[in-house]
Amino acid sequence: MWTIHLLYSDNAVVQNVIIETFPGVHTDGIAVDSSRNVRLANDYIDTGDDGIVLKSGKDADGRRVNRPTENVAIVNCTVHRAHGAVTLGSEIAGGIRNVVAANITCRGTDIGVRIKSRRGRGGFVEDVRFNKWTMEDVGEGINVTTDYQMEGETKSAPEPVSERTPVFRNIAISAMTINRAKLAIDVVGLPEKPISGLRISDVIASAKAGLRASFTDALELHDVQINADTGPAFLVQDSKDLELDGVTTRKPLVNQPVIRMERCPDAVLR
Repeated sequence: MWTIHLLYSDNAVVQNVIIETFPGVHTDGIAVDSSRNVRLANDYIDTGDDGIVLKSGKDADGRRVNRPTENVAIVNCTVHRAHGAVTLGSEIAGGIRNVVAANITCRGTDIGVRIKSRRGRGGFVEDVRFNKWTMEDVGEGINVTTDYQMEGETKSAPEPVSERTPVFRNIAISAMTINRAKLAIDVVGLPEKPISGLRISDVIASAKAGLRASFTDALELHDVQINADTGPAFLVQDSKDLELDGVTTRKPLVNQPVIRMERCPDAVLR
C-alpha cells in the first residue's frame, strides 16, 4: 500500500528521501492524510501510483472525523513514472487547504498536476498554488476534475448539491513547462457545482491535444501557450465568466480554430 503515510500528524517533515516502488499497485510514494503543517522537500519518487498525494478522509467516515489537510509545502521534488506527480484527492471529505507545490520536476507520469474528486466524496480543495514545474513525456500535464471515476466505476448522474458534493475553489497554477504530453490541460467540473476560481498562467505546453475545459466558473487563463498536434488548441464548454488573456499557439492548424467556446456566457477574450 502507501509507502510513507502521515495520518493525523502535525509539524511533520519528510526530506531527502528516495522511494522506488515502481511498478507496484497502490504504492503511493508519500501520502499526507488529515495532517497539518507538513513540509516535503528534496524527495525523489519513482512509483506505480501517485507520487505525492494529499487526502483527508473518505466519504461519510471522513466527514464524521472532519480533519482537514492544511498548511502543506512541497518543494524541490522529482517524480518519475507515477500516476500523478502531486495529487490532491480523491478522498477529501475533511477538506484540503493552504497548499504550495513548487519547483517540481516530473518525467513519464500519467499526470503532472492532479486534483481529483467525485460525487459522494464531499469536502473541498481551496487556496492551493502550484508553481514552477517542468514536465516531460506525461499523459496529461494538468488535470483538475470533480468528475473522477476510479477503475471499474461508471459515470454518476447529476444530483442536488449537498455534503456529498466536492467543492474546488481558488486554485492557482503557474510557471509551467510541459513537453510532449498527450493532453496539455484537462478541467472538468460538475454541472451542479462547477469548479470555481481556477487560474492558470504562464504555461508553455507541447501536446497531441491542447486544453479541454467544461463546467467551470470564473476560469482564468493568462499567457498560456499551447502547441497541439490536433485542434482546437483551447476548447471550453459550459463555462461562465471565462477570462482568456494572452492565450496563443505557435502551431495554428488548417481548418481548426485556435479557440473554441461553446455555451460560455459572459466570456472575456483579450
